[in-house]
Amino acid sequence: MITIKECGTEQYREHFGSYRTTFTDRCAMSAEQSGRIMLAYLDGEAAGYLLSSNAHDLEFMSYVFTLPELRGKGVMQTLIREAAKTADGQFGTAFSDGHEFAPALIHTLEKLGFEQCGSKYMFRCDGDDLWDRWDAFMEKKGRKSCETLRRQGYSTVTLAEASEELLEQYRQTPYSEYANPLNHQHLILPGAEITKDVSVMCTLNGRLAAYVFAYMPDRYSAIFKTLSSSAALQGGAAILLPLCESFAKVRGRGCTQFVFSMDGVGDHANSFRNKVLSNVISKTSKRLSYIYHKKEAAI
Repeated sequence: MITIKECGTEQYREHFGSYRTTFTDRCAMSAEQSGRIMLAYLDGEAAGYLLSSNAHDLEFMSYVFTLPELRGKGVMQTLIREAAKTADGQFGTAFSDGHEFAPALIHTLEKLGFEQCGSKYMFRCDGDDLWDRWDAFMEKKGRKSCETLRRQGYSTVTLAEASEELLEQYRQTPYSEYANPLNHQHLILPGAEITKDVSVMCTLNGRLAAYVFAYMPDRYSAIFKTLSSSAALQGGAAILLPLCESFAKVRGRGCTQFVFSMDGVGDHANSFRNKVLSNVISKTSKRLSYIYHKKEAAI
């Protein structure tokens, strides 16, 4: 018999101490603050857990786990079913298609009535020659392109220094996480705070032209969570300027690896990947998003 109980981080640590990671600990802290920690018990013994967080009327499942010796007994399915049924609003998740348990999770989600609602490509950039590759790109075309953009009137400002007027322009963009929380929010690490002094906005005549938002989960890594150009200025390569500024900032902090999260469609996104990211990418995967429609599914 499988039973589900909500609990705090203390019980999570007590029952699953040997299976904890830095990632799951951070997800658990976020869940305790703004979501739920749900433990599953099989015949009275702790068997698995689910971590979720809340934002924008969306409850996001950040992690689900079953003890290796108890897999195949319906623990994960029961956890997800209970979380989806009892969520106050929409319930969703996102994960990499390259994860070893992705096929099993996809099967479970679709069986329970979840619907795939989008995907993002994840580009990992690392290696001993990471910055050598980037310097070669900058020497060949990047530096000249940035100088041209500045002569045309483009300028940059960090997110920490941005005016309220500029921030409001961002909130009104159709692809911001304010307009659609499934676009950018929580897709890598739920609850992670954007690092404002390495995130950069680009403007032209006082108007938002492009932005690059990143956070640093540790001193050696940076995750570029949101990259976009203004719809009116796409094609003008404006995004290159804040990207180069942000790269310089994370490099100065000793960063040796970073990840990009980008939509998998769109001519402009493809052009940016081909012209810029292709110079530093070391690995590519895809992140899938699923949403549970409570009124439509019967679980």
